[in-house]
Amino acid sequence: MSRAKRTMLLLISVSLLLTGCKDRLNLENVTLILMEGVDLDKDNHLLVYMSSPVFSKEAKKKNEETKVKAISPRDARGYFEAKVSALVSTGKLQNLLIGKKLLQHPYWYKLLDVLFRDAKVRSNARIIMVDGDVDDVMFFEPEDKRRLPLHIAKLVDTAHERNLVETTTLFTMQRQIYEKGVTPYITELRREPGEIRLMGTALLNKEGKYVTSLNIVENELLQILQDEKYQDLTLTVVLPEKDKPGTVFHMGTVSFYVKKVNRKIKTSYRGGQFQFTYEIGLPIQITERLFDYNVKDDAHKLEQMINEQLNKQLRNLLQKLQKNKVDPIGLGLFARAFEYRNWKKVQNDWPEAFAKAEIHVNVHTSIKDYGEIK
Repeated sequence: MSRAKRTMLLLISVSLLLTGCKDRLNLENVTLILMEGVDLDKDNHLLVYMSSPVFSKEAKKKNEETKVKAISPRDARGYFEAKVSALVSTGKLQNLLIGKKLLQHPYWYKLLDVLFRDAKVRSNARIIMVDGDVDDVMFFEPEDKRRLPLHIAKLVDTAHERNLVETTTLFTMQRQIYEKGVTPYITELRREPGEIRLMGTALLNKEGKYVTSLNIVENELLQILQDEKYQDLTLTVVLPEKDKPGTVFHMGTVSFYVKKVNRKIKTSYRGGQFQFTYEIGLPIQITERLFDYNVKDDAHKLEQMINEQLNKQLRNLLQKLQKNKVDPIGLGLFARAFEYRNWKKVQNDWPEAFAKAEIHVNVHTSIKDYGEIK
């Protein structure tokens, strides 16, 4: 075989291996769903929403929002395609908004079945509870923000990095629902005049039903109990010993960064109850102090006063969780790891056992930095 024929044969063989462009889709011919919403109307009919970017130069709006009534999210797909002029795709889904009214019904997460089954859906799409109607968020058009789905995604991610909210994705929701040692939680937001505001974290029971919420401060305390903080925690406490009467200001205020969380949990079982003892070491950096104090001579006393207030706040948070029978901390995982024989007895009803557990918290702060002034 001549050299020319061998070269020609090689080129033909390589060309057969190249991917073709037969199934190529132009961007203007695709409706990319960046944000999807699910809610109930006043008659408990299922409403499904989608928000997608508009790439046409002639369009005045940068987003296209669509709302349909359907019996399931997959059933809604046909209604969506009857309203939009391009092929619907969920491959770039950023956020899934769930109305609070819908979350008050158990097993709502079964509605997400179509998203779990579709391999093209992003498994790290964020699940977010809307305190109010999803309609108010989906059709909100802020003039000074980027596209709303991208704005909400960035808002949630930034707040999570600052320990202000918890985040849950499609992937982690599956784990939270089916993991017996923890109860689910998702980010909570609300539409307010002129803006979208993150409220904290919504706590759910094992059936996915909404139970209660944690505000931003409580969420920071939860990060300490979980030992899952990202950037430095910023906490503020008021020391009653240093507060002054006759003023509208809390003059006993001290604020500080938590640089690191050193958490140890002792797990035991006595008297038919699980018992957990937290020992939490917190190296802190003082960032604000509204009262005069001789830190050089009485630093240890200041640490003790801060410890007392943090212990009180953490105990109040734990009482709230136990009262509502929700365990976003995941103490059930410790019960299973260290008291497996007793865990087996309650594994199918861990929230009830968690509510009856005895939990102790001991915080030990250590001031590492007072700032530029003492």
